[in-house]
Amino acid sequence: MRRCGAVVLSVVFLFAATAGRCGPSEGFSLWAVDPLVKVFRDTPSTTSAPRVELCGGANEFISGQVAIRSDRALTKVAARWQPLQHRDGAYTIAADSLRWRFVGFVPVPKNSARTPASNLARIAPCDFPDPLLEAAEMDLPAGQTQPIWLTVFVPRDAPPGMYEGQFSVECGSASQTVPVSLEVFPFVLPDERHVWVTNWFNAGRLAEFYKVKPWSEEHWAILERYGRNMAAHRQNVVETPLSLVQVTLEDDGRLSFDYARFDRWVTLFMKAGAIGRIELSHVARFGPGGWDSTEIVLNTLRATDRAGKSSELPPEKGLAPFLANLEQHLSERGWLDKAVIHVADEPSLKNVESWKKASEFLHRAAPRLPRLDAIEARDFGGHLEIWIPKIGYLPGWGDGYRKAMRPGDEIWFYQALEQGYYPGRMIDMPLVGMRVLHWINWGYRLDGYLHWGWSSWAPDPFNPAEGRFPPGDRCIIYPGKDGPIDSIRWEMQREGLQDYEEFRLLAEKTGRVIGRLSDAVRGFDSRDRSDEIFRRIVRSWSDYEKDPVAFRTARRMLLQEIATVEEPPLVVVRSAPAPETELVPAPTAVELDGVVEKGATVKMGGNAVDVRPDGRFAVRASPSTRRDTIELVVEHNGRTKTLQRHYRVRPTP
Repeated sequence: MRRCGAVVLSVVFLFAATAGRCGPSEGFSLWAVDPLVKVFRDTPSTTSAPRVELCGGANEFISGQVAIRSDRALTKVAARWQPLQHRDGAYTIAADSLRWRFVGFVPVPKNSARTPASNLARIAPCDFPDPLLEAAEMDLPAGQTQPIWLTVFVPRDAPPGMYEGQFSVECGSASQTVPVSLEVFPFVLPDERHVWVTNWFNAGRLAEFYKVKPWSEEHWAILERYGRNMAAHRQNVVETPLSLVQVTLEDDGRLSFDYARFDRWVTLFMKAGAIGRIELSHVARFGPGGWDSTEIVLNTLRATDRAGKSSELPPEKGLAPFLANLEQHLSERGWLDKAVIHVADEPSLKNVESWKKASEFLHRAAPRLPRLDAIEARDFGGHLEIWIPKIGYLPGWGDGYRKAMRPGDEIWFYQALEQGYYPGRMIDMPLVGMRVLHWINWGYRLDGYLHWGWSSWAPDPFNPAEGRFPPGDRCIIYPGKDGPIDSIRWEMQREGLQDYEEFRLLAEKTGRVIGRLSDAVRGFDSRDRSDEIFRRIVRSWSDYEKDPVAFRTARRMLLQEIATVEEPPLVVVRSAPAPETELVPAPTAVELDGVVEKGATVKMGGNAVDVRPDGRFAVRASPSTRRDTIELVVEHNGRTKTLQRHYRVRPTP
C-alpha cells in the first residue's frame, strides 16, 4: 500500500560543488523525510532512492520534508519548487500554491516533566526542530543536517489524480532535484470548521515585540497578519479581552461605554476568517493564594471620569451594568450568537462553590451569553454551557460530565503544562501526538480544543523552554519580521483539523449510502467507519500509535473510503466487536453484518456469503495473529469493492 505524506523511499544525492560558491565540499546529501519525523542536526543521511509522496483532497494543505547534509561547510544554500502537473497535462498546481521553508532549531535543556521516554521524540538536552524560518538562503555548517519543510495547497478546482513535479536544492551553480508526487483524491475539503479551536494570545505582547504603540495603526496591521495566520490554520475562536471596551464614569454617576476598539478587533478577526466565535475574557479571578485559593473574586471595573481620573468600581456598580450593556451591544451588532464568555480560569474542588457564585452573578447580568471555562473539578451542572476539562480528566470523569450537562451544552478539552502519556504539542514530543489531538475530538465526540499559549513568548521567543513551562507550552508560533513564523507543530495542528473534517466527511457520505439502501439498513451508524479508522491510531486516551508509517496507512485508508464509499456497489458493514479491538484467543470470534444494494454478492476468504433478498447479510470470522484482517469482497454488475476490517490479536502463549 502506498503511504502518502510519507517518504516511501528515502534518497541521497551527491552534488558536485562549485569551489568558492558552495564551499570546498565534494558534494552533499539530500534525502526525503516524512514530515511526522523530527530531523535533528545529527540525523544521518540515508542512501535509498528518492521520492516524496503526498496525498489529500482538494482545498487542503499538505506537508512534506527533505533534508540536506554535507561533510563540509556550504554557503548560500537555497531551494525552489517546480509546478506540480497533472499526469494528463490538463491542470497545473502553480508556484503560488507551493511553499518551502528552512526548519529552525530551538534549545531544549530538559524534557517535559513527568513524560515517559516513549512519549518523547528525543532525550534532552539538545536543539529541537520547530520554527519555519523566513530566510530564503542559509549557510550550512559541516557535519550538520538541515531540514526543509514543504507545503502544498491543493486548489479547490484541482481535478483528482496523480500530479508530478520536482523540488530542487541549489548551492551556487550546483543543483539537484527530488521528484515529488501528489495524489489528489476526488473530494473537496469543506471550508467550514466543525470543531471549535482557540489558542490564547496577548495583543500587548505583539506590540512589545514589534516595538509599536499599542492600538496604533501599525499595531492593527500586525494583528491583521496574525489573524490571517490563525484562519489559515483553521483556528475559529479568538480570545477577546473585555478591556477593549473603554468605560467612562459620567458626572451624574452613570457609566458610558465606548466599543470602538472592541468592534474594530472583532471586525478585523472576522474579516481575517478567524472568528466563528468571540471568546470574551474572564470576569473573575483567584483570590489570595492564587490557584490554591478557596475564593473566586469578581473583577472590579476600571472607569475614567471626564477629568481623566480613574477609579475601580465594585462588581455590582461596575461589572454588572457593563455585562448587561455588552450583551445588548453584541445583540445590536448581530454578534450575540457568536459570543461566549469566561467566568474564572481553572476552578477546582477548593473553590468551585465560590466559582458558582461568580457564574451566577455573570448569568444574572448577561443571561444570553453562554459560559465556558477550563475546569479542574467535576461539579458544574447548571453553571456552565461549555465544559472544558483537561484531557487527563476525561477518562475518569468524562461520563460524569456528560450526565451533568444539559441539552445543548458542549464539551471540549484543554491542555497545559506536561502531558505525561497523553498526546500533546510540546516541542520534545512526537509530531504524531500533535496531529492526533483532533482525532481525539472526533473519536471521543469533543466539540472543541483550548490551549493557553499561541504567542506567550519568553523574553527570547526563540528560547521557548525558558522559564517554568515545558518546551512549547508558551507558544506554537514565533514572531517574524512583519508577521508570524509558523512552526512544524502549528502545521501539524492544521493537518489534524483537516483530518477531523475528513472523518466527518466520510460519516456524511456513509449516511447518504445508508439512506439509499433498503430498510434493512436501519440501526446502522454513519460514524462507525470513521470511528474504526480513528481506533487504528488512537487506542485509548493515552495510548496512541506513534509510528508515522502506521499513521500514513490509516490516513490513506480514510482518504480511499471517502473517495469510494458512494461508488457502486453500495455496502455498509458493522462488526462486533468493533475493528481495532484487541482479541484474546479463546478462540476469537467476530460477527459482521451488513447491507448491500440488491443483486450484489458478498464473499469472505473466497467463500460466498448468503445475502437475503433485501440485501442483508451476516457472517462470522476468527481473526488470528497470522490473519488479523477480515476481507469482504462485494460484486455487482461487473464492479467490485473490497472492505477490510483489522483487529489486534494477542499472541497465544
